[in-house]
Amino acid sequence: MKHHLPRNESDRFKGSLRHYHRSGLQQNRTWDEWIDGKSANSKGSVKWLRITVIVLAVLALGGIIAGLFIELG
Repeated sequence: MKHHLPRNESDRFKGSLRHYHRSGLQQNRTWDEWIDGKSANSKGSVKWLRITVIVLAVLALGGIIAGLFIELG
């Protein structure tokens, strides 16, 4: 069992180890984007992604239905 040393609150932030949280490749953002809360990705790219996913889902559903008609017909 691991024993923890008693914590000294004054020494809490004196360590030299630094770590940074980066979730992946990020684009540089302008000051206005930081202030306004806008993301680096434009809304247009999200819109096209959503349209593409919906079109692919409809095509897949149509393929499944056509396959069922062919097999059962």
